[in-house]
Amino acid sequence: MSVQPACASCGKALEPTDRGRPRLYCSRACQARAYRARRAETPADVPEGDDGAPHLTVERIVRAGIVVADAEGLDALSMRRVAMELGTGTMSLYRHVASKDDLVTLMVEAAMADVPPPDSPPRNWRHGLERAAYRDWELYHRHPWILPRVMVTTRAYFSPALAADSESALSSFDGLDLEPADAFRYMFMFASYVQGVALILVSDAEAERQSRIAAKQGAKASDHAQNPLYEPGAYPRLARAMRAGADPWDLDALFASGLAGVLDGIAADLTRKGIDRS
Repeated sequence: MSVQPACASCGKALEPTDRGRPRLYCSRACQARAYRARRAETPADVPEGDDGAPHLTVERIVRAGIVVADAEGLDALSMRRVAMELGTGTMSLYRHVASKDDLVTLMVEAAMADVPPPDSPPRNWRHGLERAAYRDWELYHRHPWILPRVMVTTRAYFSPALAADSESALSSFDGLDLEPADAFRYMFMFASYVQGVALILVSDAEAERQSRIAAKQGAKASDHAQNPLYEPGAYPRLARAMRAGADPWDLDALFASGLAGVLDGIAADLTRKGIDRS
């Protein structure tokens, strides 16, 4: 026994069709009424044809970008890769973020906001710079990809997060009556040291990541025992220094030691200027 087809909107019986797809509505008016009903059930902020991505926001896209960059490096980041992470189409992302470069800029701001500058004044200038150094050091540990985007540069580049970071560090010198040029010189020396050691940290992190990828692909890891550095008598001074200072390699300890030396240098210069408030 066959079932009489009915209009999906008003329920009126429909005449069967001889060919093609079966009719769903008895008239254009019923079809339009059903369309308006579907639109009313859809959230107003969900664009039509959005590849099933009503969940997308700028923040979610930025966070997904950070996840990709942390795990795979900035070279692996693309709008397509982030879309895959979010389970949506690439074009959906462009409704919220204009380009990959804009995405990376937003990622830097978000990553730095996760480790905000302290909201209390430092005990003295040395304490202030130590806090700033270890805050940045933690940031580079968490997000190695961020370093090229925050490096000290002679080119003018404005970032609210970077400006706030520098302002906070410079506040360490409050009350010392330093000339602005001297404050800049100390900050340049300080930031160059922190970011210089961070380059080693980032390079090591990338080498470790590549090593893990090679291991998964079955490639043989390099044998450090065959390194010419460790051949007897080849480079005696270098070999002794490396074994004493970098065996095992402790970059955090080396960073702390070098930072103390940089701050000692600033302290000595302040003393020469008759300023001794360490």
